[in-house]
Amino acid sequence: MKKFIYSCLFLAMAAITFSSCEDVPAPYNMPTENESQKVQPAGTGTAADPFNVAGAVKYIEDGGSESELKYVKGKVVSIEKFDESYGSMKYYISDDGTPTNQFYVFNGYAGPNRTKFSGADALKAGDEVVICGNLIVYSGTKEFQTGNYIVSLNGEGGTTTPDTPTTGKGSENDPYTVAEAIAAIKAGAPTNEVYVTGIVSDVYFYSDQYKSLSYYISDDGKSKDMQVYSGKGLNGADFTSKGDLKVGQKVTIKGIIKSFTDKNGTEIMEVDKSSTIIKIEGEGTGGEVTPKPDTPDTGNGKITFADDHRTLTLENSNATAGESVSFDFTAQNYENQTDMTTIKLSDGTTITFDANGEKNGSKYYTSGTAVRVYKNNKIIVKGTKEIAKIIFHCNAPYTKNGETVNCDGNETATINFSGKTATYTNVFTGTTGGGVQLRFSSIEIVYAK
Repeated sequence: MKKFIYSCLFLAMAAITFSSCEDVPAPYNMPTENESQKVQPAGTGTAADPFNVAGAVKYIEDGGSESELKYVKGKVVSIEKFDESYGSMKYYISDDGTPTNQFYVFNGYAGPNRTKFSGADALKAGDEVVICGNLIVYSGTKEFQTGNYIVSLNGEGGTTTPDTPTTGKGSENDPYTVAEAIAAIKAGAPTNEVYVTGIVSDVYFYSDQYKSLSYYISDDGKSKDMQVYSGKGLNGADFTSKGDLKVGQKVTIKGIIKSFTDKNGTEIMEVDKSSTIIKIEGEGTGGEVTPKPDTPDTGNGKITFADDHRTLTLENSNATAGESVSFDFTAQNYENQTDMTTIKLSDGTTITFDANGEKNGSKYYTSGTAVRVYKNNKIIVKGTKEIAKIIFHCNAPYTKNGETVNCDGNETATINFSGKTATYTNVFTGTTGGGVQLRFSSIEIVYAK
């Protein structure tokens, strides 16, 4: 009986002891799943106070302007691709250099005015960068828009906007004329913002998305000597329509000046996007200037579309056809969506595929067994001797949504022959869509006699 009583007493005391321990705090906090928090958004997006990557993402999610240049600081996660033709890179950054919450940098450059990277090893994982550019959403991906550039690499280069001249030519008190700005570009365009004064000669495009205008200026207001691409209004204000700026008005613009080669190979002198008008003088006429007699280069060769759209022929009218060489892309055992770069033929001729600044470059698809050349993509053929003709053997037209779709490229495409080199550009002039793809299985190159 005593044993039974003692047992009961022992059990009661144990119960009291353990229940008391429940109220004693643990010597340290136990980890939980939520204890590790995400990096918090930081920065204002300026040169002096760049966003962190989380801040850039939040800026986009909050509906921040896609036309304003913003600065973002982060660490390189990985390099996707180095474009040797343009010296640009596609790569990813994050706040800590890991793939977690990484951010896409599309076609970025080493510095302003599309300064080229020296090579694929110019950036490496772990590098700390400050990038200046436009933050956008493209096909659901948050990213830096093409043309962005590095202002600081591993603490070198500084994180401030290049100084705008306060005195001398190109300053607010002594702005460039259009002629002087063009001369400055040809002498080696300044990397900093400058001031340019000119007379509006044509207002040709209003962007509803960016609330900006693209227009031309000249010293006499009668020619299209310099393009102002996607510029902002007075003191950086949004434009509301094409009519906000009128032909004949005199404007002083603050922005970066540079040369730009368009898809037809024509060099254009321009004030880069996101410039700001400092002063507007005069009422203007609102009319349009008659273009100069010379028109943009449309190519010096002839393009012939076959009646059945199964062949596309590029012809050099100054050469007589002789022997030829062919290349069958379907016989190369390419994997699906293989990027087309440079191909060397048996006789030494090379065929180079160039995205020409577009997001989509030429690829080989096993579906349809053909190379697909997208809008504004280039094909550059460098022969062992002068080229007289190039013939693409195209896929047959197909039906999509009840409509016939051809595969022989845009009717606005161009071909330029220069000695042993021929350059085809699948020029697309529309504002939306991608036009007609060139889809071909083989190519025949005919040399001049």
